[in-house]
Amino acid sequence: MSKLPALWWLPVGAAPEIKPADLARWLADGRRLQLIDSRTALEYQQGTIGGARFAPLTGMPTSVADLNLDPEVPVVALCLTGHRSLPAVRWLRSKGYEAYSLSGGITAWKKAGFPLNNPEEP
Repeated sequence: MSKLPALWWLPVGAAPEIKPADLARWLADGRRLQLIDSRTALEYQQGTIGGARFAPLTGMPTSVADLNLDPEVPVVALCLTGHRSLPAVRWLRSKGYEAYSLSGGITAWKKAGFPLNNPEEP
């Protein structure tokens, strides 16, 4: 496991990303994935990608720990524009997860014409 910098939560810096079309293809192909939505509760309640679970960046690492993620299954972190998901991905990778940020976030997902679903209660 890599060591995180003290300011790991900053919404800047590099992290592996996946484009909306690639994520849509992975989902359509039935690839095993864990989607976490790192936005605020209000943003999450306005719609998310089907199957995404609520894990706000402001509550990490507790919000992710509560999800009991499978370390063998890749994780895709979602946020509104792709900035809050970057630190989430860096944190997940430091814990050994294969993790990706949705490039451009939910905004890019919607712009590409992909649907949002009603979320589960956070």
